[in-house]
Amino acid sequence: MSGMSRYGQAPRLTGLVSGVQPQEYVIEREACTLGRGADCDVIIGGGLISRLHATISRQGPRYLITDAGSRNGTFVNGCRISAPHLLDDDDLIGLGSPEAKVRFVDPDPTDLAAAPDTSAQTAERLHYDPHAMIFILDGKALDLTLMQTRLLLHLYRNAGAVCDREDCAEAIWGRDYDPGMDAGALDQALNSLRRALGRVAPGASLIQTRRGLGYVLHLNGI
Repeated sequence: MSGMSRYGQAPRLTGLVSGVQPQEYVIEREACTLGRGADCDVIIGGGLISRLHATISRQGPRYLITDAGSRNGTFVNGCRISAPHLLDDDDLIGLGSPEAKVRFVDPDPTDLAAAPDTSAQTAERLHYDPHAMIFILDGKALDLTLMQTRLLLHLYRNAGAVCDREDCAEAIWGRDYDPGMDAGALDQALNSLRRALGRVAPGASLIQTRRGLGYVLHLNGI
């Protein structure tokens, strides 16, 4: 899926200070990176800016900015964000300090606001940011172990479909499932993942057990 909006125009970032390269960046992909590193999509110089400082990724018809573990933080309209933040048209983004470095411009803010029901259906409670390599649930970054991340990523890539125990085990350990050795460990992995999800979204049943078949991930819970 390209980064084009539902109405055919892509959002963009425009530089507000010198040292932003390029001065205008059209977001045509699912995600883009910001920082002072040469491999970032938008390069912004400055001693307070990390090599990989922040990412912007699509969430339904909207875009989400996430701090990538920078030392000095990411700011939107002068306020430091502590969790992934949904961007609005004309939002000012600061890296390392509240000073605005780039502006987020959405060509279709009126059109998106005119169709709230459709947008709500498209947005999902659980979202994966491939650049930051983190899961975001209800706007909050999940703190997961490597095992939990591997399992959730497998379920996420097959959301809505039944994932059998053999495939889940292979996703975690990278080898064939051994019922005698792995059954208990797999149950523990699933239970710990459910608890991690429940700490952020109490009462939301995102992983459903299909007895005798496997497990299904529902991105909005059931």
